[in-house]
Amino acid sequence: METVGEFFWSAVMSEVFPQVALLVIAFAFIGLGVPFYFCLFGIPVAVGVIYGVIWSAHLFKAMELHEDLNNIQKTYMEDPDTGFWVAEVLEVSEANELDSLVNKAKKVEYDFLSEEEFHMRNINLDGFRKHLVGTVAITKSQRGGLRAWLRRMAVRKAYRRRGIAMQLLEQAIQFCTDRCHEGIELITTECHYKARELYYKRGFTAEHTYYKYYFNVRQPMYLFAMPLKPPKANLAEVSTM
Repeated sequence: METVGEFFWSAVMSEVFPQVALLVIAFAFIGLGVPFYFCLFGIPVAVGVIYGVIWSAHLFKAMELHEDLNNIQKTYMEDPDTGFWVAEVLEVSEANELDSLVNKAKKVEYDFLSEEEFHMRNINLDGFRKHLVGTVAITKSQRGGLRAWLRRMAVRKAYRRRGIAMQLLEQAIQFCTDRCHEGIELITTECHYKARELYYKRGFTAEHTYYKYYFNVRQPMYLFAMPLKPPKANLAEVSTM
């Protein structure tokens, strides 16, 4: 739902806004017989209509796309070539709300540990609590072949720009490399410019651009892809044959 604002302003700045405003004013003046100067209130009404339609469309789309999260085990854990990972942050449980807001505003440097490394260190969790702050998932590519499809890349807004997304992405890439996938593909939108920066930085390239229309506003969609090298263990086995 974070992209509602982006789509809303795109619609308001396009030809959609005057068309909707004119339609509302004409309906009030001709259909309902409202005096013309009162019909001018149709302009803010049109803004509200546009926002409401875009918000509703995002809500229904989110509900449709998030069905997989209702059964993560079946969707991502049963097939050995798929996976689902989360990022958790340990924070002091006694911190009050104001302290939490101050800490989140700071540029905190985290120590990243895998689940195995975390258990090996036997860290004392007394006085700490876990927060789920990020996710990433891998499924089989929608275009077939031996490529993986990256999904559910998300980090909570208060924890962004701290390396969490890159660590999640690295985990997904390592998994795909170990599973001998030929590459990774994903779809992102014009509104997710920070995500595109992350993918470019890690070596992904935009292979294809296409367009979808939301409320008659054209939005670019990007297909990113990155080839993967075979795992080193496999290369060693080939060299000894």
